[in-house]
This record gives sequence, C-alpha cells and structure tokens, in this order.
Amino acid sequence: MSTSAPSPPRSVAIVTLGCGRNEVDSDQLAGLLHRAGAEITQDAAAAEVVLVNTCTFIAPAKQESIDTVLEACRLKDDGPARAVLVVGCMAQRYPFELADAIPEADAIVGFDGYADLPAIVDDVVAGRATERVIGVGPAHPGARAGARDRAAGRDLPLMVAPPPPAAPAESDALPVRAVTSQDELDRIPASGPRFPVRHLGVGGPTRPWSYLKIASGCDRICTFCAIPSFRGRFRSRPLDELLAEAGWLADQGVRELVLVSENTTSWGKDLPGGRDLQPRLLHELGQIDGIERLRLMYLQPAELTDELLGAIASEPTVASYYDLSLQHVSASIVRRMARSGDHERFAALIARAREADPDAVFRSNFIVGFPGETEQDVALLERFLEEQQLDWVGLFAFSREDGTPSADLPDQVDEQLAHERLLRISELQERVADEAATRFVGRELDVLVDEVHDDGAGATTLARSYREAPDTDGEIRLVAADGSPAAIPAGRVVTARVTDAVGVDLIATVDRDRAGPLHG
Repeated sequence: MSTSAPSPPRSVAIVTLGCGRNEVDSDQLAGLLHRAGAEITQDAAAAEVVLVNTCTFIAPAKQESIDTVLEACRLKDDGPARAVLVVGCMAQRYPFELADAIPEADAIVGFDGYADLPAIVDDVVAGRATERVIGVGPAHPGARAGARDRAAGRDLPLMVAPPPPAAPAESDALPVRAVTSQDELDRIPASGPRFPVRHLGVGGPTRPWSYLKIASGCDRICTFCAIPSFRGRFRSRPLDELLAEAGWLADQGVRELVLVSENTTSWGKDLPGGRDLQPRLLHELGQIDGIERLRLMYLQPAELTDELLGAIASEPTVASYYDLSLQHVSASIVRRMARSGDHERFAALIARAREADPDAVFRSNFIVGFPGETEQDVALLERFLEEQQLDWVGLFAFSREDGTPSADLPDQVDEQLAHERLLRISELQERVADEAATRFVGRELDVLVDEVHDDGAGATTLARSYREAPDTDGEIRLVAADGSPAAIPAGRVVTARVTDAVGVDLIATVDRDRAGPLHG
C-alpha cells in the first residue's frame, strides 16, 4: 500500500444495502472520503468510484449484494467509473470468495481498512494496489483506554487509545489521525468528545431523521445468526460521545434520532454504571435542542428492564414504539435458537408495556421454518399474532447460515413447506396490521414531515408519527382540509388528524393554521 498522501478521484458514490448500522457506516466512510477531497454523489452512474456496502444477513441479502456489485462493475464499461470497491459485512465475512467470484471488483475492503479508505481508493484508482483483499482481520472484542492512557491524555471516547498493530481497528473506531483537518461540513468539536465524522445524505437529500449507532457487535449466541463472528463482541459507545454526535446531528437539521445497534438493550453493560445508564441516555438525548423524537430499535425481550420500559413510556421525546426481537413464540423453538422466552412471557412483556402506555405500538420479527418447527408451533405463533395485535411484523423463512449451529441441527424443515407457512402467516399478519392502522382513524398525531414529492402533477407530502419507523414501516400522507396536498416543508413537526387508512398507511389532514408558513 502506498504511503503517499491520498488524492481521491473527483466523485465517489456509496450504494448501501442492509440495516441502519450499515447506513451509519456509509455516512462515516463518506465523511472520511469527503474530508480527503472527494465529491460524494448519489448518482452511481456518474461517479468515478463506486463503493458497495454489502449485507450478509440472510441468503436473499447475500444475493442482492452480489447482484448490486455486478451492476456497479458494469458501470465501468459504459460510464466514467474507474473502480468498484466492495465493503460491508459480506466483504468482511467472505472476502476471498468475493474476490474469486467477482474478478471485476477492484478491491474487497474489510472493516480494518475503513480508516485508510481514502488512501486505498487512491491506490486502487492509480493502479498501485498490490492486493485485492484489504483490511480483513478476525473479529475481536476491541478495547478501551486504560487508566494509564487516560492519564496521558490519550482517552478517545469513541473507542480507545490507538490499538497495537496486531489488533485491527474497528469499523466504528477511527484512530487519532482520522480526526484531524476538520472542515465546516464535518463539524467535530475542536475540544470535548470525539465521534466518527459523518457525511449525511449519502443515499439522497439530507433527511430530517438519522440513525445513531450506540454500540457495535454482539455477545449473544443465537444459533441462527453469524453476526458476532464478523462484527465482534459487543462494545458500547460512551454517553458523552453519543450526546456530542446527537448534538451535531441536530445542528444538521435532524429532528428524529433512531437508536440502533446489534442489541440496543445491552448498551451500557461494558461501561461504568452498566445498563442502569439507559434511562439517563434517553433523558439526556431528549434534552438536545432540535431533537423532537427518539426511537429505539432492536430490543432484546430478555434484557428489557422495568426501568427502560418506564423511560420509554415517560420520557416525552421517546416514541412508545417497541421493536422486540422475538424470533418465535414456541418455547421449544426459542430454546433451539439459544434464546429465552415463550408466548406467555412475551405476552406479559407486551402487557407491561401497554400498561405503562396504552398507546404503545409494537414491531417484531419472526423466523418461520426453523429446524424442528411443527404445525403446533406454527399454530401457536398464529394465535399469538391474533391475540397480541402487533402493529408491524417482519417474517422470514429460515436460512441456513454458514458456520451457525442451526445449519446442522436435526429435523430441518423442507424449504417449500417453510415458504408455505410463511405465506400463511403473512396473510394473517397483513390483516392484523390493516386493522391496527384502522384504529388510528380519528386520532390526532404529532407527525414529522419526511419529504415532499412533486412529480409535476402535484405535490405529495409524506410524514411519520411515533407509530412508523423510517425505512421499515408505513407512512402518512398529509393533505389540507380541502383534500389538496399539505404545503409543509420536510423537517417540520405538525399535528394532524387521521381521516383514513389505506392498508397500513394513513391519510391525515393538517389545518393550514397549524401548518404555518411553507418556509421558516
């Protein structure tokens, strides 16, 4: 690898697949490249370099990642693209397989290469790179600065004092040299907590909401999941750093923070104060000027404490939105997943949340066709969904993942049967979700305007209330009292009355007096 100062090409596009954690990674990579002189563009067809941030969660995600990389590589034939780099979870998990299968890709960059990405891009474009697989090291638990480092002034709240050469840097752990030469766009405080530079709007115009990644990695041993094998052990980000980044996001116009990690309810367990810090985190984030709403994603039911339940219900800025990682409700299947709980315990947890806030809404994900699943297990899941009336549900057919215990469990369910069960439960849940949306008709909701579309035939104003998470759930179309589109700019929070439900989406009316001026 060249040690010359990087001089990135004029334009870089980042195509992001997968979850919100990947989106944050893309923002950080874009920030590094921008500060090194690159122009970040949303148009991959016009970019000189295309980065594909891949996902490897389940088989369809892997296939989508491969297809997207191949599509990006074809841009080198017909457009200005000079290089395609593959990053993200698939690059970390299957680096050499990708390099062999897609020779058109110019480099496969693992998490350990992220901090050096501007130099890597420059070397690839200039033909100086001697390897196609770069920065791929084993997953590791990371480390934090010890007392000696803190006394020497080397305590970086993001991760640590720089790791020794043998310990690879984490994707969210930038060494000291990565937080110099600050510019106005990528404001990091000159003093005080440091956090990874981010360039917002990687996937399009800057939005009035943003993911805030509060931790990385996972310590759980779920038999169906390979994430810990390549994302490493769970590492919480410190409170002061999260508050600093949240304040910066608010300065960029962000009004809703969506808190994400592999396991959000573990946050704090590796920090002084432990998980008792969670209510304080929510309270202090809610005090930041400009932040109108907080939303928590990826809640493990076994770790959801009464204190956290109480904070979600009582903190005025926290959405009463419970994204519960249930996966199944049959005790025998849950045990085979190396998790805990059953339909009765999950129902009791939901009841506790509804007791704290009767307006609470719920999302969960379920795996259908897990090894050993019987018709009785499926019937139990169907009854649970009927009784609990969850607002949003993601359903997946079981996917055998390399290196996971469930791939070799006995009593594998026939793939066709698993998909038949998936279709059956999907139809049931679609009806439940439609009924849940209908219950909001007639209610007044505080909504955040996400975007305004104008296709020439008229504007469409789209918003979300506390019940809709971005990217995953439905949306609310805002209209004026006469039925015309509500003229409200993105980023505004207004009160609207729900007048109709179209499937899981809502239509709501905004009083012109409440909407206020279009600009302001």
